[in-house]
Amino acid sequence: MITIDGSHGEGGGQITRTSLTLSAITGKAVEITDIRANRTPPGLKMQHLTAVKAVRSICRGKLEGAEEGSRRLVFEPGKIIGGKYDFNIGTAGCTTLVAQTILPILLIADKKSEVRITGGTHVLKSPGYDYFEKVFIPAINLAGAKVESRMLRSGYYPKGGGEIELKVQPSKLRGMGSWPKEEHVKALIRVANLPLSIAMREKKVLIENDIEDVSIREEQALSPGNAVTLWKGLRGSYVPGEKGKRAEAVAQEAVEELAKETGDLDRHLADQILVYAALAEGKTKFSTSEITSHFKTNADITSHFVERKIRHEDGVVEID
Repeated sequence: MITIDGSHGEGGGQITRTSLTLSAITGKAVEITDIRANRTPPGLKMQHLTAVKAVRSICRGKLEGAEEGSRRLVFEPGKIIGGKYDFNIGTAGCTTLVAQTILPILLIADKKSEVRITGGTHVLKSPGYDYFEKVFIPAINLAGAKVESRMLRSGYYPKGGGEIELKVQPSKLRGMGSWPKEEHVKALIRVANLPLSIAMREKKVLIENDIEDVSIREEQALSPGNAVTLWKGLRGSYVPGEKGKRAEAVAQEAVEELAKETGDLDRHLADQILVYAALAEGKTKFSTSEITSHFKTNADITSHFVERKIRHEDGVVEID
C-alpha cells in the first residue's frame, strides 16, 4: 500500500484526487493521511467526498474514512467499469474537479460512459465550466482522449444546482511534443439572476483591451452569479464575480491573467494535464508561464504511482 502525506507541498484537495485517480488506474492501494492539512477547515469537503465516492463507484473499490471532515482515507481499487453514472455533490462544490478526477479512469474502462455531475459550475478557486470545455477538454482530446462535455444548467455559490454531462469513449493517450498555438482571444461572460448591465460593463472592459469576440449568456440559476472566461487555444483565464467586486475589476483581472500566459499551455492546464501525460504512451513536452506549487505537488504525488521522469526547468516540462 502506498502512503501519501496529505499535508505535503501545496496540501490541498488535489492530493486526494490525484491519489485516488492513479490508485484506480494502477491498481495500487493507497492510504492518505492529514488530508487538506493546509486548508481551513482541514479534511474532506463535499466536493472531495463526491470525487472519492465517484472513483469507488467506477472501480468498485473498498473505501475507508469517506466522511465529511475526514483527514484519513484508505482505498483499495477494484475493476474499472464503464457505464452510466450520476453524482450529486449536494452543495456548490466544483463539478469540474469531480470530472477531472474520474475522466482518466473512464478512458481505460471496458466500454463508453455517460456521467452527470450536479453542483457548482462556476465557483471560486476552481476551473469554471467554460474553461473546462474550451481549454481543458480540447487539450486532453489532442492527447488521444475521446471526451465530450456539455453544461445542462449553471450553478453558483451557495446553492449550486448546476449540471454537467460527460460522454467518454475508451481511449489510448499519446505523448505530445507539439501543441497548436492560437492568438485570437475569445470571451464568454455569464450572468445569472443579475442585471444584464453587469455583463455589458465587463464587455466594455474587454473591448477596451482589444478583445472583441465576446459572447454573453444571460441565464437563470438557483443562486445569482457572474463569470468571465477568456481563452486563446490552450491558454485561458477564468474569473468569477464576487459580492462587492466591481464588474470592471472582474473583467480586467481576466484580461491580466490571460496576458501572463505565454507558453504552450497556461499554468493551470499544465497542472491539470499532468496525470494524462504521465499515463500516455511516449514523451510529452510543453512550456508554461509558471511552474506552480500546485504543479510541483501534483508531480510528486504522480511519481508515487507511475514510474515516469517528470522534469521542469525554466517553464519547460518534460515527461519521459
